[in-house]
Amino acid sequence: MHLPPIASVVWYAIGRFYESQDGKSRDLGYFAHLGGIEPLFAGPPGEATAFFTFRAEPFTSQTLQNGDLSVSLEARGGFTLYLNREPRGDFSKPDTFSQGEPIATFERFSLVVGTTVGPIVNNLFSAALRSSVDFTFEGRTWNLADLLPGGITQLGMASSTEIPPPPGYTKVIPFVGSAMALGREPRQAGR
Repeated sequence: MHLPPIASVVWYAIGRFYESQDGKSRDLGYFAHLGGIEPLFAGPPGEATAFFTFRAEPFTSQTLQNGDLSVSLEARGGFTLYLNREPRGDFSKPDTFSQGEPIATFERFSLVVGTTVGPIVNNLFSAALRSSVDFTFEGRTWNLADLLPGGITQLGMASSTEIPPPPGYTKVIPFVGSAMALGREPRQAGR
């Protein structure tokens, strides 16, 4: 198996930011690419068929203004990746993205800075891999420590146009993110 070189794109995440009535936010979604693991979907690509999902712990943001730029600062925080052997993700039911088997946890080790320019919000953050476990998928044993030993740096883009929120939430914003691997040389993956 050919391993991705350090600093190559290792995932594409598709998700949404949810703001709850208490003012805290969380993000969740699924992966359209995850370090060479295949297949990623149990049917036509989308949240309902995604084998691999993620969900962040709740966080709060501060907003700063710089002329017509709105800058959002989010504190450090964690998120978990899940393997869903029977996919059923549904953006109208956020808990469906955290019902699978936890396979890895990450912690952002710096502030997340998001900048709104017109209808687009950009953000950038790095996260360290805090834990991961072996899992068997499609007859192979995987561990995200093999693919992402030092963690990731993700560049994200979100829309500033809100989507109608499900019950219990006040705001939902769609986003996509591309992450590159950080750190040392990966170990042999897909044993």
